[in-house]
Amino acid sequence: MSDAKWVRLLEALVGIRSLFEFCKVKLVWDESTRDMWIPSSSSFGFSYYRSSMEGMISGTPRGFYKYKEVEWIELSVEGENAESIVLKLKAIGNFELERSDKGIKLYAYR
Repeated sequence: MSDAKWVRLLEALVGIRSLFEFCKVKLVWDESTRDMWIPSSSSFGFSYYRSSMEGMISGTPRGFYKYKEVEWIELSVEGENAESIVLKLKAIGNFELERSDKGIKLYAYR
């Protein structure tokens, strides 16, 4: 996924932040998942940039992560909110999505 597409995705997730409970992320070089913080507003605490994000992913090391380091993101969501999120994501681009009882997993790299 290109960096520009990542920025569009993160902007969309900020806009629909109230529709999901939390977010998990899997980094390509990491064996475990981590928590990912999506801000509720892009005007305060702006944490994503043209080619990387800062302070949005838990664990060590802390700091900047390039978008190419993210394998997938999973949004914890149920019911009608899941469908609303899928429609919003489809409106901004073509994403590889997988729905489960846990929520929606969006693949950046497979």
